[in-house]
Amino acid sequence: MSIPEDFLKQLEQYSELSHRQKEVFLEMFGRSKNRVQVTQELNISESNLGTCLTGIYKKFCITCNGPVKESRLREYLSKRYAQQKPSGHLTTDDVNDSIDTLVQEIRKQIKPYIKEKCGTMKVLDMPKPIELTGKQGIYTNVNILEEITGRRRLKVAELMQSSDHDNFERLGLSRVKQKRVSGLEVVQRYSKLMVLGKPGAERLFF
Repeated sequence: MSIPEDFLKQLEQYSELSHRQKEVFLEMFGRSKNRVQVTQELNISESNLGTCLTGIYKKFCITCNGPVKESRLREYLSKRYAQQKPSGHLTTDDVNDSIDTLVQEIRKQIKPYIKEKCGTMKVLDMPKPIELTGKQGIYTNVNILEEITGRRRLKVAELMQSSDHDNFERLGLSRVKQKRVSGLEVVQRYSKLMVLGKPGAERLFF
């Protein structure tokens, strides 16, 4: 998160920094650049950058050790900025920018998880999951029934007509006589669909 440069320049500690320290301070905390980018932008060595940061941390009384100093200073500056600009005075643009930034960060974090969980499938003895899309993706051509076959009301005469006398066990109930409709045609025609059946034996109705 970057902090407005105008705010950073108003801090009392900023006025106590050297010219080079001010440049490093604005690049890192006002423009959110990392250490490599700062050395390239200001054409300084890593050791010179470290010396500047040490002086900056000292002015802001950041006394912890290691790389955590940068996050501590950033946190301190963010709190100072929030105190100067109460949430009640935020403009609509500020709120929208904050929400958009948060949404983008969340999407970036959860995208790999969603892609892993919902974008692959492993079936039975597959050595590894395969992607559902792309060149090796899975696609099943679906045909759909418009009526639930198990809820038909048939008379004895109708059952006898569809029965197989050589295989009289189920009176032909397992045979589907209805016309099947293309799955793509169904989703284009109807706004509501229902999946009926146990896993691996689903039937879709609308």
